[in-house]
Amino acid sequence: MALAQRFCPWRIKDADQKALYLRGDQLLVGDPNVDNCCAEKICILPNRGLDRTKVPIFLGIQGGSRCLACVETGEGPILQLEDVNIEDLYKGGEQATRFTFFQRSSGSAFKLEAAAWPGWFLCGPAEPQQPVQLVKESEPLARTEFYFEQSR
Repeated sequence: MALAQRFCPWRIKDADQKALYLRGDQLLVGDPNVDNCCAEKICILPNRGLDRTKVPIFLGIQGGSRCLACVETGEGPILQLEDVNIEDLYKGGEQATRFTFFQRSSGSAFKLEAAAWPGWFLCGPAEPQQPVQLVKESEPLARTEFYFEQSR
């Protein structure tokens, strides 16, 4: 069994228990029962090249063949999915930091901070069927807490 396959049993949900799902090239948050979607299985592998006390992780979808990356736009970072294998990142691929998130515990939930952009966090949208994005920690009403649930 491939390394990524062993680490893909996760679903990520926001504080309202809405799951991350893929539509086109974007990760959205929604209710699979209402939005006619299927919660995405997420692969999680550690970034062994960064400080392990900060719990650096890679997030992959589609069996680990695509990974969430943080890309600079000139107005701050944005999220995008890139066709890069999570196992290559795990083995020490180039530019791995922009694919890395620090997993911070917040009670039973987690916040995911972009390693390449300290103070920027993965954020679920307030409106349904909108993409997940990055926001500054200071953003009021930011929906930055997520729950990891093992999928069956």
